[in-house]
Amino acid sequence: MTNGNIRESLVSLARTMTIHVNMGVEPILNAMENTMTSRLRDFVRMNPPNFLGSMMGEDPQEFLDGVFKVLSSMGVTSREKAELASYQLREVAQVWYTQWNDNRSVEWGPIEWEEFKEAFLGKYFPHERREVKVEDFINLKQGNMSVEEYSLKLTMLSKYAPSLLSNPRDEMSRFVSGVADRVKEECCRNILHDDMNLSRLMVYAQAIEETKLSRISRNLKRIGPSDQNELRFRKRSQIQDEPRDPKV
Repeated sequence: MTNGNIRESLVSLARTMTIHVNMGVEPILNAMENTMTSRLRDFVRMNPPNFLGSMMGEDPQEFLDGVFKVLSSMGVTSREKAELASYQLREVAQVWYTQWNDNRSVEWGPIEWEEFKEAFLGKYFPHERREVKVEDFINLKQGNMSVEEYSLKLTMLSKYAPSLLSNPRDEMSRFVSGVADRVKEECCRNILHDDMNLSRLMVYAQAIEETKLSRISRNLKRIGPSDQNELRFRKRSQIQDEPRDPKV
């Protein structure tokens, strides 16, 4: 056999091997593509939130939490979470993501969820803004809000300060520290119960407030205008005389 024949045989063998390899790879790639398409279709059907990056009042943390909730229920991988979440970026946010992704080094490999989350928050919810939310949570007081309104606002802000709420006792103490004086004493007593939790304490505080306000309203209806003014003055004096910061 001449060198030319040997060379032709090797070239033919290489072509045959390439064909077989491609035949094996193509179905795998098609299967992966079909799987991702199916994932995306299921994801969109669950109506995840969108993020534009240009609207006033958009909450980046709320977007991430909403998307992550949907993704967790689907049981997808960390890489699939990052890819699916990127589909929910629109307008300015989509432009940012495209530029950020193009500037990533190829050596870093596919984008994982934690990397996507860190980059997204770094752009739209930097550390300084997060610190402001934490301060809002720490300093929140009921003031003129009802217990229900105060509870809702406290719950919304709590997502920015998870490290301050490491156990149920911390959650209840934070709630009581900002609640109005008219229900604080009862709340302080009830958090000592072993079966008490934050949700039950909020409901209990709301019931106490409604009972006291209802009693005041009935008393005002039974007396005249001049007596009403005196009663209001006494009520304000009593509130001012109550201790402001009882130990929890």
